[in-house]
Amino acid sequence: MSPGSCALLWLRGRSLRSPMRVILLSLVVAGCASNQWHTGTASDDFVDGTHVLGELIMNATRDQVLNAGGMLKDWDKKLFDLGYVDSDIVDGSEVTVWAYCFGHNSGVPLCAHHGHYVVHVPVELRHGLAFDDDGNLDTPGDLVEVELVKTSRGQVVGKLIAVYRSAKDWGDCRIESLERGSFSNAVSILGGVGPPRANWIECTHAESEGWTRRPVRGAPLSTGFPVSEWIKLPPK
Repeated sequence: MSPGSCALLWLRGRSLRSPMRVILLSLVVAGCASNQWHTGTASDDFVDGTHVLGELIMNATRDQVLNAGGMLKDWDKKLFDLGYVDSDIVDGSEVTVWAYCFGHNSGVPLCAHHGHYVVHVPVELRHGLAFDDDGNLDTPGDLVEVELVKTSRGQVVGKLIAVYRSAKDWGDCRIESLERGSFSNAVSILGGVGPPRANWIECTHAESEGWTRRPVRGAPLSTGFPVSEWIKLPPK
């Protein structure tokens, strides 16, 4: 997704006034600068049928899908390109999934780069989904498995496949935060960009279940786990 192409995003960051992470729910006209596999034109390294893990954060209405800009702009046309019809788009059929964010605070308590996917939910999976839409990390949304496919016009569309971890119990999964040495933080601050920040989803047993850690291009380095998202490539 190119810079400046996002609106109606639910952004994750850390408050400058508190050491506790918070969810920041915001309408943003610009600022999504990730160019990996997110909803938009597929990158050269996109593999059709790749699965990713992400947290449910927004449940869109039919009106939002048809009239909103940003990530939801022309979403109906992308679905039609895959064979869906107008009656498939209803309240709750299209959701947003969060995988990571990163950047420098620069005086603003938001990550500058965000990994979000817009996802179609089949009828049989719509009941009982939980969304992280109240700004409280103590009440997360469902962690879900999403399949990514490419339309005939080369755009990426997500489809919800399964709930990987319930919002009631993420088990071995959690929200991970960036770990940086004091020297690296000092260099960033002196450079005028502010200390680096990042949040992403970490699952202890994901690799044993066939998932692969995919480090996020352009994200700051961490002394702990790298800023990543979990993917599962389709069988060859």
